[in-house]
Amino acid sequence: MLVVEDESAMQQQLRIDLQDLGYRALVSSSAPDAMALLEQERVAGILLDLVLDEGEDSGFDLLTWIRSRHPGLPVIVLSAAQVNSAAIRRAYELGASSYFVKGNVPMAHIYSDLAARLIERGTGRPGTYNFGRVEFDPTRRTVRTETGEVRLTPQQTALVLHLAQGSKPATARDLIEAGLFRTDAAHSTVHSAMLTLRRRLDELEPGLGTGLLQASARGYSLVRV
Repeated sequence: MLVVEDESAMQQQLRIDLQDLGYRALVSSSAPDAMALLEQERVAGILLDLVLDEGEDSGFDLLTWIRSRHPGLPVIVLSAAQVNSAAIRRAYELGASSYFVKGNVPMAHIYSDLAARLIERGTGRPGTYNFGRVEFDPTRRTVRTETGEVRLTPQQTALVLHLAQGSKPATARDLIEAGLFRTDAAHSTVHSAMLTLRRRLDELEPGLGTGLLQASARGYSLVRV
């Protein structure tokens, strides 16, 4: 995975997050560096900052170059809040796979969208998690039992995946700091999202939500059912 981002803090966050998700992350802070890397390395997708230090059109120029040489490569475009709607439209016209304004959506949404783009291209990573008779497939965003399956939203998928990969319960603060919610989200927002997730699981089987997704003073966790 290639990260093209000139802000060092954001670059580091993206690199660490991608590595935690199991991707090999390459980083670049400029369009020329990104072009050189793409000539030398094979990548599955790109996270591209729209405005780089070289100038306000640098991200657009790089996107045009990428599309001319790698037409099927997923490119998730990121931008600052001050970018206008015309820039968003231009990015899509030049071939952006998705477009996100930094800080307007939880990072988990961006990573879920990236995973979906990789699946569409056939480069998504397989793997399921089993909790007794319950199977969670983050690639397909499904939870399955012998009676059927339900499909989760991108955020619900990211929540279940985070809990599945953790070695201990996660508090509301843990989930916020992991980028699954906006940084200014209230703990009640996390609790509400968990209740909605439980209700979604109950659609598959009554009581499954409470049985699989448990809450305690230590936080939220997944258990075998």
